[in-house]
Amino acid sequence: MKASAYCTACKSREAFFFRQYSGERLCKRCFSRSVEDKVRATIARYSMLKFNDRIAVAVSGGKDSVSLLHILAKLERNHPKSSLVAVTVDEGIRGYRDEALRIAAETCRKLEIEHYTVSFKELFGVALDEIVRRQRRKADSSVTPCAYCGVLRRKALNLAARSVGADKLATAHTLDDEVQTMLLNVFHGDVWRLAKEKPVTDEVHPKLVRRIKPFCEIP
Repeated sequence: MKASAYCTACKSREAFFFRQYSGERLCKRCFSRSVEDKVRATIARYSMLKFNDRIAVAVSGGKDSVSLLHILAKLERNHPKSSLVAVTVDEGIRGYRDEALRIAAETCRKLEIEHYTVSFKELFGVALDEIVRRQRRKADSSVTPCAYCGVLRRKALNLAARSVGADKLATAHTLDDEVQTMLLNVFHGDVWRLAKEKPVTDEVHPKLVRRIKPFCEIP
């Protein structure tokens, strides 16, 4: 095996991932450790958390949010005065959300983390599938189902975070997500919304739980 096929960090295990922006070849263990170290550094750089925060983690069941939950659970073990709870939103998308909800629940059970689920149907009286059906019956509608989903999902997460008494709401937005959002705001000429995009949201109202993005510097 050529030397280039070995992990450039530990130099003992076979590399499985090539990080283009740094030129590193990493084994699975060193790759995971590098992501965890980056999250710790990001949390510290932006003062995202306090030692006694109750943190609600938005867990959709996808790879990003599940990874964030694992990392924050590991960090939380070293801070006994802090606490962690997972919150999941069921938008009501038949055949799409079911598996993700199962993964979110199973992950929380394995990590022994409290899991709280809310649904569009319970909170707003309508599931996303119903919104889609109503939109299709309209001959002309400038508002897409995705627009409805985005607004309702943000509100649902805030309500869930408040219900569990959270001080912060952690979301798994990656660097790619942040760049895409910034570009969309630039294309739309939405300077006000562009200025609001931050790793930690401002404290603007007691009923709005502050959001943090520990993955915001991870591509």
